Amino acid sequence: MSEAKRREYAREVRRYLNGHYFDSERDRRIRQVLNDLIEDNAQMLTGTREVALLTGFNVLGKSTVLYQLSYAVHRHHVGPDGDPERMARRTTTRRFGGRDQEIHPTHAPVLFLSLEAATTVTRFNELVVEAFDMDKSTAKKAFTLDLVLEHGVRLLVIDDLHQLILTERLGRYALDHLKAIVTALGEYGITVIFSGANLHAHDVMSDPQITGRAYAITVAPYGSDTRDQVLAWQRFLKESGDVIAPFLPAAEPGMLHNDLPGLILERTHGRMQAIVNLLRQATVAAIVDGTWAVTEEHVLAVPASKLTIDELAKKADKAAAKPTQLHPTVSVTQHGQVTG
Repeated sequence: MSEAKRREYAREVRRYLNGHYFDSERDRRIRQVLNDLIEDNAQMLTGTREVALLTGFNVLGKSTVLYQLSYAVHRHHVGPDGDPERMARRTTTRRFGGRDQEIHPTHAPVLFLSLEAATTVTRFNELVVEAFDMDKSTAKKAFTLDLVLEHGVRLLVIDDLHQLILTERLGRYALDHLKAIVTALGEYGITVIFSGANLHAHDVMSDPQITGRAYAITVAPYGSDTRDQVLAWQRFLKESGDVIAPFLPAAEPGMLHNDLPGLILERTHGRMQAIVNLLRQATVAAIVDGTWAVTEEHVLAVPASKLTIDELAKKADKAAAKPTQLHPTVSVTQHGQVTG
């Protein structure tokens, strides 16, 4: 194949890999726990519903996991498993200009909110109404609970929770607002999932009314300190290698998980964003230069992550209770325990 043909093919492969979700045993286990939580909350007759807190260092793929979960929940409610007649009857009455008018809210089984920097309670409410394609001024006229129920929301994901302002003056108000939302939505069997970086150090984790009903799922970078971590890392590389191998005719079995696991881990620090970026770039480079297999040279040619080992070494406060190991890179803590 000529160089021009290889470059054309490489562009096609890059386009595919840019849009591909690199799934893993870790992500599947997280999604299973969250799916079980959603089902349990929906089926419970009465009582306080539990919430999930997904946390860990930055760029570990937390938001990506939640997007995949959200897609699945959305498809479940609007796809073959949805009830078209029930969806068609989704109507409500609003008062406009002194008159009651019947409207038909868009069916939105999942509400995914990504908080902005320095988000206040007021801005949080505006994000809710904007997600439903309304003017933010509606936040002053409508209650969040009413809008969520009108649109048929079954899952509320609040990502980047660490962006919420919790200063001394506004902190209590913000926490009380979150608790009110969680409690109110729980009465209708709606699940709330919080996600953010390093939430173990966030004030939200110091409130027993939130942590007392929460599953804290802590995600860590891939590592090689224990046998289980090594196996988890190699399994992920094996699964990722199966994705890129069809594009590389010269790829041998074990190209990634047997030949290059140590080098890839060193170059990425085990963080998902850096790993996926490296795999994409190395695959494209192997096509462009005609080697048709990822080698040490391709891995070294991808710029390494600038995140420091010191940052990776930060750990959450330890507690006496030992968290359940869902996966070598994932632990689950229930009812107020703190993972370490």
